[in-house]
Amino acid sequence: MQKLNNSKNRFSTYFHLGLTAITLFAGIDSTDAQNDRGGNVRIAWDRSTYQEMSSVDVGNKDFTEQNLYYSRIKKLSDGTLLMSFSNDHFGWDIYVRRSTDNGKTWSDAQLIRQSFKATSTVGEDEKVFVNPDFIELSDGRIMIAYQWRYKKGYHDIPNTNKNCGVEVMFSSDKGKTFTAPREVYRGRCWEPAMLQLPSGEIQMYITSSQDVVDKVSYPRTVIIRSYDNGVTWQGKKLATYQDNETISRTVDERFAYDGMPTAVLLDDNNGIAVPLEVWSGKLVVDQTPIVVKTDADVNWHSADQEKIIKEGGPAYPYRKQVNKDLIGYGPYSTKLGTGEMVIQCNGTYKGEEGIWTLIGDKKADNFRFATSPFVAYWGSVDYIGNNKVISTGTERYEDSTGATRGKIHIMQGRLNYAKTIRKGDLVMSSLSEFDKDANDYWFLGKATTSSVFSNFGYTDQNFIFATYLFDKNIIAFTPENSDASVLLLSRDQGEGVFRNYKIVVNPAGEYLVYREENYAWHLIEKGKTESVEVVGTINKVEDEDLGYSAKLSIDWDLLGGKPTSKDRFKAQLRHFYKDTATEKPRSAIEYAEGESSDYPQEWLSLSFD
Repeated sequence: MQKLNNSKNRFSTYFHLGLTAITLFAGIDSTDAQNDRGGNVRIAWDRSTYQEMSSVDVGNKDFTEQNLYYSRIKKLSDGTLLMSFSNDHFGWDIYVRRSTDNGKTWSDAQLIRQSFKATSTVGEDEKVFVNPDFIELSDGRIMIAYQWRYKKGYHDIPNTNKNCGVEVMFSSDKGKTFTAPREVYRGRCWEPAMLQLPSGEIQMYITSSQDVVDKVSYPRTVIIRSYDNGVTWQGKKLATYQDNETISRTVDERFAYDGMPTAVLLDDNNGIAVPLEVWSGKLVVDQTPIVVKTDADVNWHSADQEKIIKEGGPAYPYRKQVNKDLIGYGPYSTKLGTGEMVIQCNGTYKGEEGIWTLIGDKKADNFRFATSPFVAYWGSVDYIGNNKVISTGTERYEDSTGATRGKIHIMQGRLNYAKTIRKGDLVMSSLSEFDKDANDYWFLGKATTSSVFSNFGYTDQNFIFATYLFDKNIIAFTPENSDASVLLLSRDQGEGVFRNYKIVVNPAGEYLVYREENYAWHLIEKGKTESVEVVGTINKVEDEDLGYSAKLSIDWDLLGGKPTSKDRFKAQLRHFYKDTATEKPRSAIEYAEGESSDYPQEWLSLSFD
């Protein structure tokens, strides 16, 4: 098996990271995952979906774009993935691409807005474009918005609000073609993003830098609203910085900050939540990112805007730090199909650099279970259905000529959910017929091109562990020095009695069961299952294999007895993998990200129906 190499080979730094919010699990009844305060789902990134884009042919122009920045990817109602991006950190042109096969291949880029010579308040100038983002409206149209500005005039501070704004374009064919651009907002700004409410109201969230102090932006976060499908905003064909509504500003004794908003309409009438970076052009702010919220019936209307502008706000609990161990910028948000809010941003989590994705609950709180698909900046995350998310971001790099360029990273993640296991045997398909996209198995597969899918069942006599491991080169020596599927199982039997177990099965069908004793694994069972299928050959590197499947039935007596209503189970998936068909080095270990292997309280729950 061959490891994936990106430009800086930094994937391997993220596998043994966990969160420390252990107390949040105290008293959780594993039979009710809904009460797990957002703790019933994890993101497992899928290396097989990883892509890098350092250049792209432009279909409607005769050239290749070699500078790709500020990517956004979302799934449309017809299944298309639409991507927008620009060709510099600060501009200059706007592009889109489409994928009709869930991101496996992408169309040529389409240049939809190109910079051009113009006249601003300083005279001869250039009009440039940056920060594209888009939304699919309830009528099926795509609305894309982006900042425009005059390159020189933007820095003409007395007139800066005349030299910048937001344009929009619409597409009625899922991003194949777009209407002519139309300016809808005038004022110094960055990073427009949209949200549509069930009422039809379209909200555009903007980083407003309309105030400039000592030639430095003094930003706030604002919204403008459209009640007629994007025709007018704040009741005008062209709204300005004097019409916007302030929803957030971070103010201290030194300066004012915050921006780069995206918004999620929360389920169950829980309102609207917006993550923001707290950033300054000259100062360092400690608590970033934050999330601000408004109640559904308020919808930002009752905020004391003058107080927020002068003193900062909104006040706690409508303004909170996202996570105490995260220092991040460029946040983006989405909502999972089950209602949990996800925030992604670039920065550091517990000192590790990455583009980090954290899962909150349905009230946009308790953000934890941090995972990182890659190291990048200015990215987006979107729930794309079928229990998957897609992440993208930009990496700056130096090309062969010494020029600094941008390239786009993309990876999809699968969602592993807490499980309620129904009583009965597990029926497994053959390995070749296993549908990777139509199952609720837990998944691991970021460490290498090898991947693991695992599921569970039970009877009165046995706990059942079923697994599929896909690998082009199957290796097996001892049960653990192999490509192998591993399950850690923790059982809280009440009254302070905890038992931890480890189950391992390899391609030869050899399995081991351990019980933890005094911080060490004690072997309590070993054997060989007949329920194993290998498609390929073991320890022969000259051919290409598919992988293996196996099913174990472990006697409940080995695991502390048949489950009772008092028992609470937590489980964590692991993955042993080998790169060479030699005894040494020993197999490497992939851990489930976003939770500590040492603290079962952070693992996903299993309950037995």
